[in-house]
Amino acid sequence: MVLVRARVRLVGTKASYSANNVLADSGARMSLVDRLLAEHVGVQYTGREINFVSISGHTVKASEAIVSELEVEGEVLRYEAVAVAEMLNTVKETLEKNGLDENVVVGVLTLERANMIPDTTTGKLEKVESFIF
Repeated sequence: MVLVRARVRLVGTKASYSANNVLADSGARMSLVDRLLAEHVGVQYTGREINFVSISGHTVKASEAIVSELEVEGEVLRYEAVAVAEMLNTVKETLEKNGLDENVVVGVLTLERANMIPDTTTGKLEKVESFIF
């Protein structure tokens, strides 16, 4: 299985951030942004607190926030909800060791909203048709 990478751009109220090698993680429900990056770009916190288990197996407390834009492979999503947390050093090291950006992880909710699925044979995101019932 190949890690799936994505081009991502975050736009906040203060700045923007771009990265070419962001992990698209089909095991992560929400997209995750490191707290220092969230403060740098300027996010709007919703007041909702979230607990999740990180890829290192640790329970992490996160705050839900809204970014003005989250662009994934050219698909612009406005007012995207993300989880903001202080990424553990072990997580950052694992991402960096695999040549991935250590500040952002794209989750399933973002991928679904962008009509994309991760292809673990190519390591790329594939655009798909969405279903509305």
